[in-house]
Amino acid sequence: MANSWNNSIVLRLGKFLGLGLMSAIATLAVAAPGQGEIISVGLDGLEVAPLSEADQARLEALLEVQQPEVLSTLSPDGTTLVVAVSSRLYPDDRSLHFLNILTGELSDALALEYDLFAPDLPLRWIDNDTLRYVQRDVYGPWEIITVNRETQIASRTRVYPTQPEDGEVLGIAPDFSKFAVRVYGEAEDIVYIVFLPSLRRLEVARLPKDLEIKPPAWSTSGDQVALVTSAGEERQLYDRTPYSPSLATAVIQDALGRLAVADNPFHQHSAVRVFDFSQAEPLRLELTAPDQGGDTFGGASLSPDGRQLLVKRYRPSVVVGRDQPSYVFPESAYYQVYDLAGTVLDTIAADALRGPMESQGQFLGRDRLLFWAAEGINRHLYVYDLGDRTLTPLPLPSGSVDADSIVASETGRTIVYGFSSVMQPPELFAIDLNGEVEVRSLTALNASVSDSNRVRMDVVSFTTSQGDRPGWLVQPAGSAFPPQGVPIVLWQQGGPGFSMANEFATDVEMPLNLLPNFGLAVLVVPLSGREGFGPELYRALADGQNFGQVDVEEGADIIEQMIRQGWTTAAQVGVTGCSYGGYYAAHIMAQFPQLVGAANPQCSLLDTLTEWQLGYSSLLSYLVGQTPMEAPARYLQASPLYSAQAIRTPTLLFHGAEDFLQIDVARNFHDVIDLANVPVTLYEFEGVGHSLYGSGYQPLAAQLQIEFFRQYLRP
Repeated sequence: MANSWNNSIVLRLGKFLGLGLMSAIATLAVAAPGQGEIISVGLDGLEVAPLSEADQARLEALLEVQQPEVLSTLSPDGTTLVVAVSSRLYPDDRSLHFLNILTGELSDALALEYDLFAPDLPLRWIDNDTLRYVQRDVYGPWEIITVNRETQIASRTRVYPTQPEDGEVLGIAPDFSKFAVRVYGEAEDIVYIVFLPSLRRLEVARLPKDLEIKPPAWSTSGDQVALVTSAGEERQLYDRTPYSPSLATAVIQDALGRLAVADNPFHQHSAVRVFDFSQAEPLRLELTAPDQGGDTFGGASLSPDGRQLLVKRYRPSVVVGRDQPSYVFPESAYYQVYDLAGTVLDTIAADALRGPMESQGQFLGRDRLLFWAAEGINRHLYVYDLGDRTLTPLPLPSGSVDADSIVASETGRTIVYGFSSVMQPPELFAIDLNGEVEVRSLTALNASVSDSNRVRMDVVSFTTSQGDRPGWLVQPAGSAFPPQGVPIVLWQQGGPGFSMANEFATDVEMPLNLLPNFGLAVLVVPLSGREGFGPELYRALADGQNFGQVDVEEGADIIEQMIRQGWTTAAQVGVTGCSYGGYYAAHIMAQFPQLVGAANPQCSLLDTLTEWQLGYSSLLSYLVGQTPMEAPARYLQASPLYSAQAIRTPTLLFHGAEDFLQIDVARNFHDVIDLANVPVTLYEFEGVGHSLYGSGYQPLAAQLQIEFFRQYLRP
């Protein structure tokens, strides 16, 4: 609709394809890798020879993992949350519940089941029985919906422009008295605050091209709001076109390190503005990067009373061999606390909070801050005391807190969070900060999955040409450590940049718990370019001529060390991963074919030349430091497609037919390997984009992956 604001909430919705576990794991054999086949897998699935009865039962049990998600604030009496429970296999298969955090009791949220589908989170309690939230109606207009859980009566208020206007709702105040909307324009976008019920609006920001705005941060009363403008990357990144990106655009020039600071819009226009609508002149504070030491802004949180401001600051990447810093791709972060007069009250530059993408902070009551951050192999929670200026990690085991499922009570005394690890399937927990810190388990959604998860995890460390690299090894339960002569699959995360943390995962894209439950160890070692280990490691892929070389060489160093220590042999080493992880798997077997016994690249970046022209040109410009027009040889060297003739490793390829990383490139990669008489099979999954997550194909792909590595990595 021309006269509606587009929904700014992106949902990861999978397609329920009707592939039950039994129909996806049926009774006929398919061609094994080695016959050079490209096999199209359609909506009807594919019949394959079954696993053994015990293995099939375990696979079905592991794939039944449920994912809990916190959707609401805590009720005023501090007892109740709204939570969603969805199937990791079929994310559309979701149920809604009320969770009593004192007893752990889950009850069906019937009042929400049919009306809640794409809300702006969190849902908010306006009393102990009544919830209110905003979401976009399926027909276009936004609605403010109020639901009483006892009477199951609901009301709706529609909000929409009466004249043609395209934009998005950015967020709504906690008291539902006003909301922020971004209206798109040809040269720049305009951000307004719209007041309810009068519907008058106030312009609060203008966004030049390539600038983005973070979700608004509100005080508890809704009278104060903080807005942060920051660098943006290419719009419509996944809408591939046959047109080359403009080399002269600011985002490309910034990524290449060629844009002077004084001319860099991502530096010049980075700002924080705080408005107080209880005042005659609402603009109370304006901070700009040039006036505040040069580092840009990445987020904000207001204290409950709206009198103090927590801001996230980005340090730009200063890449070896480049003249100018990059603000679009920062290398680290820190935090500052301001009052509304613009005075810096505190600077928090702790190592644990350095991650530019995977750290976030918020006020925890009046006197403390709560941080979530990736550090090393964990994603944990930290509390900062504003009085004594100390940062304290909460006493959590090794693992990962779900950043999207963290909620605190208004007083800050209780925190509820989602958590998982290789040893712990996803569940919700609470931690009470009064007196002795106590962690309480709230749910047992995955008790049967936990019973079927028979693995052990050991922390490991290797020394590469770039330094020491910690990680962890997941093996079948009962295995010896250190291992001796066993199959080991080296896994790398997508990205690059994302952390690689200890979490529960049974997807083929992240088989941390999948393969070890079927006799195949998985090794996870974050290498150059990963978050959680400081700015030097995070920036390392972009330094000098490192991209396409340094992390692959580190992987070869690690494999050679495992072989020397007797953990495995070259014939028993596998590699796998999706997206950049698929790129890594393809590249390491092309560069070091003698070290890899079997490879399973998935949804892989294979041709950097094509990707620069049609896709993520800014990231490739940042990683390589040059464009394909200037350095075609660098892009050829960094593309697995153009080294595929060297591959001698049996290969299993997974790729979605609708992946924005073009399926034709994956077919060509397959054909080059096949022409060398190397066993290779490409499974092309119809109707699937980038990864098999939520598609319904996971049971089939899991069996194919298990059997492939069992076939080629025999003890």
